[in-house]
Amino acid sequence: MALQHVVLFSFPRELSADNDAALRAQVASWPKEIGGMTALRLGRDLTGERTRGYSRLLYMEFDDVDGLRRYQQHPVHQSFHRWLVERDCTPLAFDYSINGDTDLMASSTESTEGREEARR
Repeated sequence: MALQHVVLFSFPRELSADNDAALRAQVASWPKEIGGMTALRLGRDLTGERTRGYSRLLYMEFDDVDGLRRYQQHPVHQSFHRWLVERDCTPLAFDYSINGDTDLMASSTESTEGREEARR
């Protein structure tokens, strides 16, 4: 069962250009260094409105919970988490299954499995 892992990041101060580049480089290395994810996106909020201080969003997809667990336990991810803690970051994470109940744009004739197969 496919799932999405979404994390919002709140830093107490705006990141320096060097820290911003380091954040992006660390995340960009994950497909090669960690693997197991089927989608990976990282972005900044466009407006700064309604964010309650969260400035960045990480979006990931995994084939199953085991893939998410392997990612979370991987030393490269653990190092990234320490990097966040050193910068007093407050992450907010949410994980959920992608299925007929959560995919609200699924047509009645197209199955979740068919869409997953088409993405590959």
